[in-house]
Order: sequence, then C-alpha cells, then structure tokens
Amino acid sequence: MYISELNLSGEEVLVYLRKSRSDDPSLSVEEVLAKHSKMLHDYADSYLSSPVPAGNIYREIASSETIDGRPEMLRLLKRVESDDIKAVLIVEPQRLSRGDLEDCGRIIRIFRYTQTLILTPYKVYDLEDEFDRDAFERELKRGNDYLEYYKRIQARGKLLSIQDGNFLGSVPPYGYERAFVKVGKKQCPTLKVVPEQAEVVKKIFELYTTTDAGAHKICRYLNDLGIAAPGGEYWQPFNIYKILENEHYIGKVKWFATKTTKSIENQDLIKSRQRMKDYLLYDGKHEAIVSEDVFYAAAAKKGQVVRAKKDTAIKNPLAGLLHCSMCGYAMFYRTSAKSRPRFACLNRQCDCASTSADAVLDIVANTLATEINNFKIKIKENTEDTVILFHEKQIQNLSNKLNKLETKELTQWDAYSSGEMPKEIFRKLNAALLKEREELQASLAAARASIPKKIDYEAKIAKYTDALNALQDDTVPACDKNSYLKQVIDDIIYTRQRGKLIKVGTWDTPPFSVDIRLKL
Repeated sequence: MYISELNLSGEEVLVYLRKSRSDDPSLSVEEVLAKHSKMLHDYADSYLSSPVPAGNIYREIASSETIDGRPEMLRLLKRVESDDIKAVLIVEPQRLSRGDLEDCGRIIRIFRYTQTLILTPYKVYDLEDEFDRDAFERELKRGNDYLEYYKRIQARGKLLSIQDGNFLGSVPPYGYERAFVKVGKKQCPTLKVVPEQAEVVKKIFELYTTTDAGAHKICRYLNDLGIAAPGGEYWQPFNIYKILENEHYIGKVKWFATKTTKSIENQDLIKSRQRMKDYLLYDGKHEAIVSEDVFYAAAAKKGQVVRAKKDTAIKNPLAGLLHCSMCGYAMFYRTSAKSRPRFACLNRQCDCASTSADAVLDIVANTLATEINNFKIKIKENTEDTVILFHEKQIQNLSNKLNKLETKELTQWDAYSSGEMPKEIFRKLNAALLKEREELQASLAAARASIPKKIDYEAKIAKYTDALNALQDDTVPACDKNSYLKQVIDDIIYTRQRGKLIKVGTWDTPPFSVDIRLKL
C-alpha cells in the first residue's frame, strides 16, 4: 500500500516522537525530537491533504522500557480507539516499542482491531494485512533483541566506569554534590565535598564511635542545633544509619548494591528493589570525608548499643547477647539478696529453667580462651597465604576466559547487525555462547565465594584477650564487659528445659547448654 492512495487529512493522523537508545547519544532529547519532527512534517506536507494539528502531536520525554512507563504513548493509544483517527505517523516501528513480547502484542492488537494504519517515511503498515503484520512484528522483535543487547553493553560500560572510580548515582550522598573531573579528554562524573554538610557527617561518626550515643540521641543533638536533614526538616534514625553504612564517605564507589527483582502477583508483574550483601567496592575519584578506621569502627558498633533506662546502670554482662532457644526471648540477669545471680527467660510462659549466672559466664570465658589458643596455632601453621594465592589464580583464569567470551559475543552481534551472519546461524552460535558464559559466570561466582579471607589473627587475639580479661575482672563494670563481649560474640543461645517437681523445693531439671556464636 502506498501513502498516495490513502487520501488522509492531518486531522486523521497522530504523530508520535520519542528518543531511542539507537539515536546519537551526544544529542539531547529536545534535539532528537526536533530533528524527527521536521522529518515527519516534511513527509506530512507531501502526502497529507492538510497539516497535522498541534494537538495530534505526542512528544515523549519520559524514558522507559515498557509502554506503561510512557504517559504520552498511553494517551496516544487511547486516541487510537477513536473512529476519527485513521493512522499514526512515526519515524520507524521500533519507536512504538522495544519492550517485551507482551508490549509488542498489545500494540499489534490495538492497531489491528482499530484498523489504524502505521505510517513511516519508508513503508505503510496495515496490520489487517497478513504480510504487513508479519513485517511489523519482525521489526518490533528486532527492536527488542537490540534492547536486550544494548542493556548488556550498557551494564558492562557502567561497571568499567565504576571500576575507574566514577560516581554514576542519580542522587549524591549527603555531604557531597555531583561534579565532573577531566581525565585525559574525558569528563568523568564524580563527587565534590560540600564543606558544611561534610562537617555534619564527621560529627555523626565521631558521636557514634566515641560516645554511647545511638541514632536517636544523635538525631536529637542535630535537631536541637537546627541542622537541616537530607530531604526533610528533621533528622530521623534512618538518616543516621544511611550515613553510617555508606562507603562513599571513605572514598569508595560501589556496584550492584541494589537489585531489581521481578515477580508475578495476581497476574501482574511486580518490581521491587532489594539491597545486596555481596556488592563490589572500588576506589573512587572523590575525596573521603572520614577515615576507614572510623567507618569500620562504626560498623562494628552498629547494633551493639545497649538501650538502658535513663540513669540506670547495666548489670547484665550478657545484655543483648543471651537468648532463650525455646521462645527467642532475651535472658535477664536476676539478682537476689539470698542467692547468687541467675539467668532466666523474660517470657514467663516459657518452659525454660533458670541457671546460675556464674556457670554460664565460666563457659563463655572458657570458649574465649580456647579461641585465643586456636588463633595462636593458626599463626604458627601459616598456610593461608598459599591457599589464597591458589584461589586468586583460579579467579584470574576464569575472568580472562569470560573477557574473551564477551569479545566473541560482541563480534557475533556486529556480524548479525550488519547482515553478514544469517539469523539462524546467529541464534545457534549465540545460544551456545550464552550457555558457556552462564557456566563460566557460575564458576567465577563460586570461586569468589569460596576464596578464604586473610584473617589478622594477631588483632583477633588482642580483641579476644581484652574481652576475656574484662569478663574475669570483678572491678570492671558490667556495661564495659558487655561492650568488650559484643565485639567478639554475635549471639549466645541458651537451652534448659524445665524439669518435673519431685518434692517441694526440688526439681528434676536437666543440665543447661549454650551455643556461643562468635563473630567471623
């Protein structure tokens, strides 16, 4: 079908303009839309009986992979349902969608059953015609293939940029502002310190690491001084924790810190973002605000602040550490004028029996002493370096193989895109390559996960010795003992089943046990 056979007026045609990833990246959205607008207006002037009204022109500014993320596209599809609209004029079919097969099917269905033509400067598509519909489907599918390919290339480019120390985030952390630094001929995105905010960040780390202040106390301190919070009027605990956990403040940039996961709920696609534990850190180009020693001291203290009542001293050296295995409640330190202190479960409905506090503390002390001896033995053996070196060589070999495979993939795509490689051959080669790459990536991930971390046993011995000495020294306050123990112990799980009453005042209670989980 030829455009000259249609005899369409401008009022019967909608124009849709959208910048694509395939456009020149050096051009702005406005420049691309202006260029395409002129092209389509020249086309309309030549083949339509009257100009296209301004209200029939849709300019998409939003960027999204799906139709639902593009408001102008949604408005256009609503207009297409009207009997007054006979055609939509676009630069190429892929401007309508480069999304998944669901989006492609949705577009084809709407245009086919509303009998709306798709006009391009090169071809007119009538989706009621089987051959036109097949050609249009292939164009959309080719666009989807290119989108997936482009996303992979873009992800690699971002990773390389972050490995070079560039900051690619959309919102700079509190204490910084976005900036650019020239490296050779490139303008590299980075962060620039905002002095007033940086002083606040330093104060937060100082208060958190050198005093007993937790997030709530620091918030009150900052709010009392009238310091504006990031993105809000008052400081909240989550603002403090967000700062304390952000490696940007030690001059690092990170990759894969969050991941978008997709799931189906009630037949709808749901996207959610989750924080990743195993993300990558690289040295950034920006200036650090706090030292690594201060940052990791704050990380070690996080979650270890005991919330004691005001003007009340902590009496329990295992506060926040000792928990009942039967109900999960904390064990409290019960004192009496008639007997020695005991540990008992806070849950009065629990069948957990109490135990002498001295007996539990003796086991904790013996465990610490055993670990100190183990650390000394490992220092003498000194087999770690050889094992780590072997793992590092494995990782390097796998990384080299993966890089070669990615180069091969780019070559195949280039050959396919230029028409040098037939589609069927490309599909077979690409499927085999993708399978090999997945296997390599799995092997590389396993190798990275299994590499032993070099442990500073001397530092561990010092830390465990301090905790043991504090625990055994009766002159050390319980709150200080608690602080030392929390530096080396994650949790202590206590188990003792309540026994049967044999006679008044006598119970047949089994012995207790504790599972001490030390910090790695």
